[in-house]
Amino acid sequence: MTTIASIGTGNMGTALIQGILSADENITVRATTNSAASAKRLAGEMPQATVTSVEEDADANATAATGADFVFLGVKPWMMADALRALAPALEPTTVLVSMAAGVASADLAQLAPQNPIVRIMPNTPSSIGHGVIALAPDAEVAADSVETLRSLLSGAGLVVDLDESQIPAMTGISGSGVAYFFLLAEAMIAAGVKQGLSEDAARQMVVATADGAGRLLTRKPDPAAQRKAVSSKGGTTLAGLQEFIDAGIFDIAEAAAQAAADRSLEMERENSEVING
Repeated sequence: MTTIASIGTGNMGTALIQGILSADENITVRATTNSAASAKRLAGEMPQATVTSVEEDADANATAATGADFVFLGVKPWMMADALRALAPALEPTTVLVSMAAGVASADLAQLAPQNPIVRIMPNTPSSIGHGVIALAPDAEVAADSVETLRSLLSGAGLVVDLDESQIPAMTGISGSGVAYFFLLAEAMIAAGVKQGLSEDAARQMVVATADGAGRLLTRKPDPAAQRKAVSSKGGTTLAGLQEFIDAGIFDIAEAAAQAAADRSLEMERENSEVING
């Protein structure tokens, strides 16, 4: 049986572990949080896991990590140095560290836990329902069987994409952060419907169902340009609406948003590297 320790289990860590557990219950999960209140809440969301808090037990992280096959690091990037330094003595040399922290490079993690193999991942929140996208970037030192086991575990949470670590900022820009872009568009469309006289509830139902249907169509035929053209009759309503998006520069906006998120990821790496290396 595979044992996972989830350290500093926040929203993203919860989403990922829930996705893993939904696909494979033959896993032991030990999860920690900072506060007792968050531990109580998490225990209700993940009854299969053993949940403890640092507030109630100062050694909670070390206890959870002891003997684990994989230690998922979900602490905030600026807390990573202190958390991992405290955790390192409890780790077995074979324990694989799996960091989901944006903006913390593997090389800096290796400074904090030099004896352990390191994998960086970048999941997004739909991982909690098995429809996430998870970037997987292992260091060269990680054993092939450990990578394969981890890939199998993560596949329960969604699509696993093998990337070089240098590509993680790009993935962050279009997928890690990209979920929120779709939410923002949905929010804007609901507001537009209300301005045209729909009730907010009716507009929300229609937009949510439209997003769900569009996603399902894209899954069946993953060619967004072709799907768009198929519903854009010359002189029709759809083309009139689309032209407004195009004239407003939607492609430029999307590129700028993805670049901004990627740039911030790299900026965080530099900031956190300075903290870790003093």
